[in-house]
Amino acid sequence: MSQRGNTRSRAGCLTCRQRHVRCDEHRPSCQTCLAGNRSCKYAAPVVPLRDRRMLQKNVLPPGQQAPWALEKADGLTGRKLAPGSAMDPFDTLPIKMPFKSQELYHYFYHTGMAFSVAPADPKYDCIALATHDEHALRSTLLLAGIHYCWNTGNLQDYESAFLFHKVESIRIVNSWLGAAGSKTFLACVRQILTISLSEACLGNLAAAETHLNGVMTLFDSHGPAANAHNNDDIDSELASRYLLLASCFVLALKSRLEDFTLFRMAHGIDPNDDSSAEALRLMKMWHKIEPGGLETRLKAVRLFPYFFSPPPIHGSRRKSVDAVPIIDCLRNMTEAADRVCANPTAENINRVWNDGGPTKLLLILVTSHISSFANDNENQGPGETPSQPLLHSSWSGISAVVELYMHSVLNILNAGEPLEYRLLYRIILILKRDVEQTRPDLGGIHGSFRQSLWFWKAFLGALALSQHMSIDTWTSTPEKWPCEAELQDLYEWFGDCVRAWSAVTGTTDWNVVQSRLAMFAWPAASSRDGKGFGANIWAQMKKTYG
Repeated sequence: MSQRGNTRSRAGCLTCRQRHVRCDEHRPSCQTCLAGNRSCKYAAPVVPLRDRRMLQKNVLPPGQQAPWALEKADGLTGRKLAPGSAMDPFDTLPIKMPFKSQELYHYFYHTGMAFSVAPADPKYDCIALATHDEHALRSTLLLAGIHYCWNTGNLQDYESAFLFHKVESIRIVNSWLGAAGSKTFLACVRQILTISLSEACLGNLAAAETHLNGVMTLFDSHGPAANAHNNDDIDSELASRYLLLASCFVLALKSRLEDFTLFRMAHGIDPNDDSSAEALRLMKMWHKIEPGGLETRLKAVRLFPYFFSPPPIHGSRRKSVDAVPIIDCLRNMTEAADRVCANPTAENINRVWNDGGPTKLLLILVTSHISSFANDNENQGPGETPSQPLLHSSWSGISAVVELYMHSVLNILNAGEPLEYRLLYRIILILKRDVEQTRPDLGGIHGSFRQSLWFWKAFLGALALSQHMSIDTWTSTPEKWPCEAELQDLYEWFGDCVRAWSAVTGTTDWNVVQSRLAMFAWPAASSRDGKGFGANIWAQMKKTYG
């Protein structure tokens, strides 16, 4: 009797393929090899050539609306171990770790000690916490790749691993699109934001913005449910925080690249290359120009995984953060911007960045996010009482107003262009929630910091919306304004808050208003067209007062 031939399997283990026997393709060890007590190994996965070519292009293929619009593939799930199989410890992780993924993970983990950002208890390190979730680990590896690229100057040693996890992230996002579950929706948001960050850090700002727009489209597809914010829902809160961090980071990089290009043009260097490789080269140049800037940015990127792998919360709610260090940083950046207004040369514009204010602000925002999850007794010496913030604010509230301030007042976000209307809508919704929750501060001591902080936030919300609606965008691109009515309603809501403060404090004079705003951060009176910046917004508020 002739032996029956077996169907050839391209995905079977190497041992079964060499023996020409059927393989059940079970991983990490197939049952055939386990039964025969043989070594079971699989070929290393290869990133498909078509995917490699697509991901390495500077622009999207014609007709493709989103970088993650590949053929639909099932999302990966955690792997189960075969009974009795002996494995490398990394095989217990929830995702495949091909190429040099293990080395890349080790590199990222050990930079915590090298940059003095590792927690006292290793189990609370965001890199260790990421190993408990497949999507968090994959995002962590993408961040590890950009950290290595910025730290060493290139990604060459880990490019295959980086591309593999990037392609897998895109495929998994495809499998999630259209899913109804809130957990899947939030995981999808975080995954796309990580891809956006990685594209921006490697110089592909166009793709990074496309990913941000994709997140906004994802919010739109989930309708009103995506607008619901449950303060006790940690996943929703983390997704909102990550959106604020990622959008501010990407749009600040875009502005810095534009300003640095103008600076080089002022010195006779013609920018004739707008590729992502050239953008990355310019980033490496300004890394060397800003004193301590690269080290500070590397510290911040090392801590980014805390936005999707936070330590366990001690207590029922996230803590408020101290807004003073954040506001101090904004104040210094405002002084630098005032110098630009007084003498708008390319050198002065570039100094806004090279003075290091935006970079320091990034690290402060990241570390304050982590502190909102920390135990009150953490880092506290014996006999010491827990320190209290000098000026309380929710992290999301202060971060939302920082992003609006950087764009609407300092003009150092998005290269002078308006914020994408859906992104502005999300930021404003986050700020609105914070202003609503802290409304009791309005009735506090007259002229107190807490009362004035509440007004500062409300006024900046009204200012950002007023500036956005004054732009003649609706006439030229009406299809981009489906939420015009919602933005108008939000403007009126923030206007009511401003008028309520005016009624409670009895303040109507702009000079007094300006002094209250300057308690935190506000441009000099003569820095904008010879009159106080924001005076026109206050005048609009007064017209409808009463």
